Amino acid sequence: MKIVVPISIDDAALLSTNVSETLYPPYDAGYVFAKGDRVSVIGPDLHQVYESLVDSNVGNAPATSPTKWIYVSVTNPWLMFDGSVTSQTENADSIDVSIQTHGRNPCLTLLNLSAAEARVQMIDDLDGTVYDKTHSLVSDSGIDNWYSYFFEPVVRLQDLTVLDMPAYASPIVIVTLNAPGEQVRCGALLLGPFTDVGDTEYGATVGIQDFSVKQPDDFGNYFIVQRAFRKRAAFTVLIDDVRVDTLEQLLASLRATPAIYIGSDLYASTAVYGFFKDFTIEIAYAKESVCTLEIEGLT
Repeated sequence: MKIVVPISIDDAALLSTNVSETLYPPYDAGYVFAKGDRVSVIGPDLHQVYESLVDSNVGNAPATSPTKWIYVSVTNPWLMFDGSVTSQTENADSIDVSIQTHGRNPCLTLLNLSAAEARVQMIDDLDGTVYDKTHSLVSDSGIDNWYSYFFEPVVRLQDLTVLDMPAYASPIVIVTLNAPGEQVRCGALLLGPFTDVGDTEYGATVGIQDFSVKQPDDFGNYFIVQRAFRKRAAFTVLIDDVRVDTLEQLLASLRATPAIYIGSDLYASTAVYGFFKDFTIEIAYAKESVCTLEIEGLT
């Protein structure tokens, strides 16, 4: 199992993006907004969308007028950095971002994706391009015969974790998501260093908690409203005894900090971005201990 603590992405870190912030017009204090109109409020490390709650809304600054405006979200380019997996940055054909990292961050995780491929590049000031790989997002899971290969629908990966980037100090990382002719979407882009905790045992569990509404009426007909969901997982991990104190301190420090918990490199479904609900370290053997974790993902 690996634990990744993502770095924060701010204006200084996001060098460029091809996703426009002009989906909604910028707020203008002299313009009369109708109920339901949306505006963007953009400034240094400020990228927000508000919706008008009333008609004839003029001269009321969104951030200081809670009875006139309601906060909706960050702007489209920043949805992939807002700490939520459900909200997605989207753009026609491609999403292309360039990020200036600080420190060594050899792990990239992309969550809630809708794209055909992901190209990842790492550029160092001195050595130039030190990593350039295109990852297909077409999933081969469940394809175990020729009929499935030729006739079953193409399924794409919704999550991707890249762990083989070199550990250069403060490189530029460029991520390009492509799907020509389609809307490309990304729920979360996370970069950071990882800690290799130990070997996840068989018996790990993964699943989701759904917040959708499915309410039957008196005749058995369902009223359905699709809402967000979050991933859940439980892992049992064998760790070396020399790592017990370090792991206990690391997990304690992450009690209120979202991180990426990767149960196994073999299964994308075991990568969960969120918090641990509970953890226990049992010093079971002379040279090995057992750590059990319950993880609750962010929506």
